[in-house]
Amino acid sequence: MIPRTATLPAGDPARPFWTYADLDVVFGIGRAQRRIREWEAKGFPAPLPWSRRERRWNPAAVLAWKARQEQALPGNAPPPPRLQLVSDRRV
Repeated sequence: MIPRTATLPAGDPARPFWTYADLDVVFGIGRAQRRIREWEAKGFPAPLPWSRRERRWNPAAVLAWKARQEQALPGNAPPPPRLQLVSDRRV
């Protein structure tokens, strides 16, 4: 039987919100729920205000936090800007 509505896979940024299962997929760990306190101390986004019983997060905010954490790791600094010489003379 074909389902009436398509469901997006866990960890897909197109989903309207993420749960702990999505965090497990995105971060590649088994239990994000155990590490959430440590992440919150590092500035992890707060859960959506309307999700008290089951915590839910904004996917874009989580991905932005993940990118900031990865950039902060040693060796992941952005490359220095490159200067490009532009000539006013037309050839």
